[in-house]
Amino acid sequence: MENHYNNETNRDEETSPPVSPLSQSFNSTTISLNIFAIFELETPITEFEVLKFLLNHFLPSSIRFSSIMEKNWKGIVRWRKVDVQVEDHLIVPTFPLGLTSERYDNYLREYLSKICCENFSDDKPLWEVHLVKYPSLSGACTMIFKLSHAIGDGYSFIRVFFMSFGRADKSSTPLTFPRVTLIKSQQRDDGNRVIGLGKKLFELMQKCMNTSFDVMETLLRTTYYEDRPSAIRSETSAKGKMELFRPLNIHSLTLSLERVKKVKTKLGATMNDVIIGLLSYIIHLYAVRKNKNMDQYGEDGLKKDSINGGTNTSMTICVTLNMRIFKGFTNIEDMIRADAWGNHTRLLFTPLPTSRNLEEVNPLDFIFKAKDIMDRKKKSMIFYLIDSLFLKAAMWAKGQKGLDGLLYSSFKNTSTFISSVIGPKEQMAIMNHPVSSFYYFMSGIPQSITFTSVSCMEQLKLAERTTMKSRKNTAK
Repeated sequence: MENHYNNETNRDEETSPPVSPLSQSFNSTTISLNIFAIFELETPITEFEVLKFLLNHFLPSSIRFSSIMEKNWKGIVRWRKVDVQVEDHLIVPTFPLGLTSERYDNYLREYLSKICCENFSDDKPLWEVHLVKYPSLSGACTMIFKLSHAIGDGYSFIRVFFMSFGRADKSSTPLTFPRVTLIKSQQRDDGNRVIGLGKKLFELMQKCMNTSFDVMETLLRTTYYEDRPSAIRSETSAKGKMELFRPLNIHSLTLSLERVKKVKTKLGATMNDVIIGLLSYIIHLYAVRKNKNMDQYGEDGLKKDSINGGTNTSMTICVTLNMRIFKGFTNIEDMIRADAWGNHTRLLFTPLPTSRNLEEVNPLDFIFKAKDIMDRKKKSMIFYLIDSLFLKAAMWAKGQKGLDGLLYSSFKNTSTFISSVIGPKEQMAIMNHPVSSFYYFMSGIPQSITFTSVSCMEQLKLAERTTMKSRKNTAK
């Protein structure tokens, strides 16, 4: 059979851009991250329309969708442009006919679990689109974009969707994003100069202390210091190497963005503070319920960490940090419109807010604690040191395998992970088919449970991804 992905002829390999070390890590045998963007549509879309969309809108949005990774004779991994047959990237599963929306919704989740266990082939670009032409509880059909994190990060793909999709109400009018300020302007101190100088010196000392603590914590977390087993961290995660491509359970929750904004404004918090606080509250309730039934002692005979009682608790969450905010962008829309393609996210280690109280807990308490933790993180220089002190140092010491191991340890040594993106305000449409629901999740992370959130179309969509032991093959 003829290979459609033969390299373009007469192309100088030295002109092909090199693959960044992070992109190589995200598509390695040590850690392989894939992003799944789920769009549930209000009306059915045909295969012909999807192919037309891919050919005319999706492929032209970035050359990475027409490129493969290839190592040359010098051992340098480069992006090599290839001829793409979009038909090879569109997959249409077959489910039994005549079922209810509830049954089809279950089939959809099991199908998601199935494709999470499959990695990309090396001989074609690292993306696929799956069209599920059966109704779910949230739409008439579902489009699943499976994208390797090696191609780009969440905001790279949000930019693709922003350029390719239209508004459901006015197809000729572009989508718009919330005017969210990424970096707050510094307030001027027009009072006493001595007091102002003393305040600045105190803030400098505080920043130095916080930075020292964060550097030491990051160093330990990326090497050997790890959370102990708990209600959300299995002993399998804590011992040995965790299998990357495991069946997953996917659950999503929709909240009113307006109500979340009211809470944010009332507490003087950020959207991330509210999201982390809510997730901590949910984890607390889950842990209290699970700890009543789980074995309190691990195989080593030591008591497992738990939220139960608030003692011996050591739970850390990996929070994604968008480094584009340090490159001059002042709001989301400018950042989306700019051609800042690539992997510009980094991991930040943050304690998970907990409570000593077992049953009578207030979710606002968790949001306050999350705000205090994140406020302290903002008074640190760790953001500017991640690349130089850790990523580049790992590359210098052990090469690409050192960076792969550092990223793997970052996930494996922590309890969970949260990634958040901001989408457009208006309802989106794909080829004039309105989108009723949009969420995303990631596979290939060596953790038992992870979370993602997207604020889009006046909704806050939270998705939970948990690993499971077995799966059923329901789709052909």
